[in-house]
Amino acid sequence: MLNILLFFVFATELAVSNSLNVAVPQTEYGESAAKDNDALLIEVTKENKYFINGEEIAVGELPVQMRLRKQANPLFESVIVRGDLGSRLQATVDVLGACKQAGIAKVRIETEKPYVDRNL
Repeated sequence: MLNILLFFVFATELAVSNSLNVAVPQTEYGESAAKDNDALLIEVTKENKYFINGEEIAVGELPVQMRLRKQANPLFESVIVRGDLGSRLQATVDVLGACKQAGIAKVRIETEKPYVDRNL
């Protein structure tokens, strides 16, 4: 039983760490939101490509995909946006607009603390 439990713990950790390489903005109030299991993770790369949970999605499909996922999972009520520093601001605005079209009011933009403050 313990082996099965350990397997699921390690498998979950590997699934969470399997994200795109996105350099998120830094702020002293930053916090990583990757552990919020009920939120949908939308990543915007520096090439202005959109990914939902690692799957590339066209910008026009974002509202549709969010509505479908909202219907499939009643616990889904928020979105976390991981926008790369090199992406256009318009790409993040597109995600925010898609959230509004899909009827999702809770949206967070993931940030992180500056490197010198991470150990504090």
